[in-house]
Amino acid sequence: MDIGTLEKRLAREKAARCEAESLLEAKSRELFLSNKELLKASQTLIGQSQQLNAVFDQALTVILLTDADGSIQRANRSAEMTFGREANKLKATSVYDLLDNGSREAAIEMERQRDPAKKFTTVGNMQEMVGLRADNTPFPLELAVSVFELEGKRHGVWICRDITARKEAEEKQLRLEQELRQAQKLESLGTLASGIAHEINTPIQYINDNAHFLKESFEDLMSVFQAYDVLLQKADAEEQFKEQVGAVRANAESADVDFLKEEIPSSIDQTLDGIERISKIVTAVKEFSHPGTTEMTAIDMNQAIETTLSVTRNEWKYVAEVETAFEQSLPMVPCLPGDINQVIMNLIVNAAHAIESKGGDGLGQITIKTQHTDNNVEISVTDTGCGIPEANRGQIFDPFFTTKEVGKGTGQGLSIAFNIVTQKHDGTLSFTTEEGVGTTFTITLPASPAAEMKAETKEAV
Repeated sequence: MDIGTLEKRLAREKAARCEAESLLEAKSRELFLSNKELLKASQTLIGQSQQLNAVFDQALTVILLTDADGSIQRANRSAEMTFGREANKLKATSVYDLLDNGSREAAIEMERQRDPAKKFTTVGNMQEMVGLRADNTPFPLELAVSVFELEGKRHGVWICRDITARKEAEEKQLRLEQELRQAQKLESLGTLASGIAHEINTPIQYINDNAHFLKESFEDLMSVFQAYDVLLQKADAEEQFKEQVGAVRANAESADVDFLKEEIPSSIDQTLDGIERISKIVTAVKEFSHPGTTEMTAIDMNQAIETTLSVTRNEWKYVAEVETAFEQSLPMVPCLPGDINQVIMNLIVNAAHAIESKGGDGLGQITIKTQHTDNNVEISVTDTGCGIPEANRGQIFDPFFTTKEVGKGTGQGLSIAFNIVTQKHDGTLSFTTEEGVGTTFTITLPASPAAEMKAETKEAV
């Protein structure tokens, strides 16, 4: 092979090598760019995954991911806090075990009806359920269920939120509305009662004056009758004016003057007693309907109870006798007088209804006691009625709960009374009961030193 041929061959090989190197370099550059894009895409996916994880874990709403059998595959922090279980314990739990029996069936039906091909359930489709915390304490929640398919397998997304605070707020709002309606009703009745009491007071006053006039006048007439008797006896002794004396005696016997002399004073006294009772009732109605203030005021609790007994007399006088055992040295109690009157009235009326429900021969017994213990004043109302069945004792202070027949009670009295005592007066309202024997309700109200000072000032004045 000559030199020229060799040089041409070497030149061709060099060109081929350069072309191969250029191709390799191009491929390497292309591969590098591809790896770079892949790395960038991978980093983007990792970032998005971290963001989704952060959103999942920090979401205030409970999110649970389940498999086709309802076993929890993943739970966020809200789920741990709401149900009181750690993540590893939630993953070992069936989602249905987080609900009570009634809600469990409803949730299964809800999930069964979901179509994986449709979008996730919206918040507007949430249904109220009852959840169970780790200690099996029930609580209200809202639940929405969605399903999707991944690699041919069905999965569920459970979205829940604890609505305990909302329910409590709704119940509080309901109680406030009930109290407002009751207050408006009592205010209207109070205005009416006060007006009627004022109108009654005027005729009662002149009836009272006339009765006193009749009593004094009859006492004067009695002295005249005595003088007549002396005169008649003298005329009989001297046998004068026999015809006239006989006529007088006949008229006296016809009018039954001796009976009138005995009965008229008694009748007038009974009339005055009745007028005094009416006057007390009128005064009690005026005090009860318009206690005079909507601010905390120190009052004589014994007197407040006496006033309420007068107002409610028609409720209990046909079914029970009332006995009071008041501590005479009871300090003045700071309270909202109108509200406390309402509480005592409810307890007295309930006691009368309990005795009436029990039935039996004779009258029952209502006993009202007051006493001063430490820095508190206790008022107890005891009846010999039917007692409270054990199944109802936990619901006694619930709004609208009543065991009375339709039209007899609304179920608001004890609920409002409990709220007045505990929320407005920082006191307590409790009860002890024995079915078939009777019930005792006990009110405990703070008696502050300031209240005692007011009482001393009042006595001094």
